Amino acid sequence: MSDVRTAKPRFDLSGFAVAPELAADAHVKISALQDVVGQMVREAKVLGRTVPLGGGYADEVGKFMAQYGIGADGSAVEALTAFGKELEALKNRIEKALARYTRQDEQAAADVDCVGG
Repeated sequence: MSDVRTAKPRFDLSGFAVAPELAADAHVKISALQDVVGQMVREAKVLGRTVPLGGGYADEVGKFMAQYGIGADGSAVEALTAFGKELEALKNRIEKALARYTRQDEQAAADVDCVGG
């Protein structure tokens, strides 16, 4: 599993923009995905409970499951938590883009000079 702490974004999203009619839908879908990721984190934490499966190979499997679930580097919980944070950052960028659009739209409306009825 790759180390999520050193992964760099592939795209520069500093100029992120979103169509206003899609922003609310995207926000809802990302929130739903965050709920799924949260459930996956809870399930992965269950893997972290060492289950006495016996000795030998079964013991190795139990230790691997515990390490994979909540181990330090590269564990499922670590990767899913980082993904959840990225989703939250994406939602924040969508909110900022929508707010910027709304401000510009309101300013443009205020600048329109309607004369003559």
